[in-house]
Amino acid sequence: MDDLRFLEPLGEYIDNSNAVLKAVDGDGRVCHISHRINPFRLIDKCPLLYHAFECGVKDRPQASIEAPSQTAVISLLRYCYTGSYLPFTAEDAPVTLLVHAHVYKMAEDFDIPELQLQAHGNFSVQVDCACSLSTPPHDLLETIRFVYIYFASPQARQQQGLVNTLLNYCISVFQYHQLGESVGFLEVVQQLPEFRQDLCRTNMERNFQDDCAFDIIRLALDALEPQRSTYPTLLASRDLPEVMLYDRPPSPLRLTLPHHIPNAEARPDQGYQSDTSTTSEATMQPSSFTSGQSTLVHRPKFSTMDVGFATDSSTEDEGFSIVHRPRRPITPTLEDLMSSPEIIPSRPIDVLAATGSDYPDDDDDWTML
Repeated sequence: MDDLRFLEPLGEYIDNSNAVLKAVDGDGRVCHISHRINPFRLIDKCPLLYHAFECGVKDRPQASIEAPSQTAVISLLRYCYTGSYLPFTAEDAPVTLLVHAHVYKMAEDFDIPELQLQAHGNFSVQVDCACSLSTPPHDLLETIRFVYIYFASPQARQQQGLVNTLLNYCISVFQYHQLGESVGFLEVVQQLPEFRQDLCRTNMERNFQDDCAFDIIRLALDALEPQRSTYPTLLASRDLPEVMLYDRPPSPLRLTLPHHIPNAEARPDQGYQSDTSTTSEATMQPSSFTSGQSTLVHRPKFSTMDVGFATDSSTEDEGFSIVHRPRRPITPTLEDLMSSPEIIPSRPIDVLAATGSDYPDDDDDWTML
């Protein structure tokens, strides 16, 4: 590819073949291409390169350009001189991808559509030939990096198909060339997240019909990522910094109500015993508990009391009976914890005086119940 015999002057171009061409490659190195360039041989195929030459020392034309590699510049010159950038011995050369990608970049920079078509076609042919090889091309990894640097934008993908051609090749020979076991290929996948995503997208577009479909998905998940040797546990939050732990909300206040002790003297038949120690002021104070304390709340159960009528005594001779109606125990409320039931006597009503009737003189007019 670096053969410069096509630059030998012929006929009318002998006198003008004295221009100097230099190039700066992708690594920043200055490469001296040739000092026998005829600028007039470039005007038809690549006008931009023709106008890049300027008068230098001793009025000798010279030009300095940027190029991906020295081989790409020589290929461009060969195309301008012969109409094809491939040498005559290209059929016997090993399969390579990177040089065609470089030529495509040169054709794009110098606005040569015909050269772009040639480079894209030869790139596809080389990819097809690589599918029948037992090992991938030696410059596959460099080609992937180069293509994703210059041709991975959405606009570039619409104008050319280098990226799609490369992606379909990688999926087609993924298992045959054992790309999943290649350390270099895994490094490229890790270094180029966009390439990893495109592999998964192309895998989906192919409807996961390839044998490597699952390997492509797994490759996108854990490509060269160190496996976790420890996993979080339920108590892992104890190791968090103090600033990440939020305070617990305060617990609601709980009131310990005093036990209701019925009056033993008023109802000796119920069997209650009086205990004044349980009605101390300590039991009347509200208590609250925090996260490190606990409080047992005693809720007394009142015995079932009779709601009927019980006759304690009777006097058959007098013709009346005494009826006892026991009162229900009254539970104090939160609003008035110190309240206690009080018996308020009602004022008797004189029915005879209210109606204006006369009082009877003897006891026979009274009806005793």
